[in-house]
Amino acid sequence: MNGIHWEGDIAFLIQGDRVQSAFDFEIPCPFEPNKVPSDHRIDLRSEVDPSRFPADPLVDAMSPVPRETGEQVAFLTQNDLSIIFATLARMSSPTKLPIAPFWSVQPKQIVRALQTTNVQPLVLTGVRATDKRAVDQILEAAPYLPRRLVLQGDPTLILRPEAKRVSTTLVQANIADFVSLPWEAYGAHLLKQHMLSKGN
Repeated sequence: MNGIHWEGDIAFLIQGDRVQSAFDFEIPCPFEPNKVPSDHRIDLRSEVDPSRFPADPLVDAMSPVPRETGEQVAFLTQNDLSIIFATLARMSSPTKLPIAPFWSVQPKQIVRALQTTNVQPLVLTGVRATDKRAVDQILEAAPYLPRRLVLQGDPTLILRPEAKRVSTTLVQANIADFVSLPWEAYGAHLLKQHMLSKGN
């Protein structure tokens, strides 16, 4: 699996054949580089002023920081979030956007995708009330899988307890200013702080 792996108090970020720690000096990595290519290229050396970035439930949901045990899947019912999702996805420095319409992916593929990394949320949009059986199947598995999941869809969908409804105020933001923020560096900052805090 790509993402964060711990050896005692030291975290290593594995991204395909590339391994980084949060320190500025070389530390031997006890883990084998991953043979599976990585869909993210987070650079922990990035520097940024974190006070420039908005606090919002969707920013938290899209963070590259690995999900906590028991953390619920975020479900949004607001429309027109495509630019916001694509911008926040930059926090995990994607090589391809981790966003897809729900109808375009089979539940088995979604469950497989949720096992590939723990530092890049997967976003599935356009969930309909008629998708309930498939959504339930995914939500049942989600707590046991490392990757964070964000869903957007029909407000009439009845959710299992593994998911919670959240809303974002980012729709009111000035889009040009919002998009121009260095989200890649902010994601790297959040992840590095998590690694240095021993995961607490």
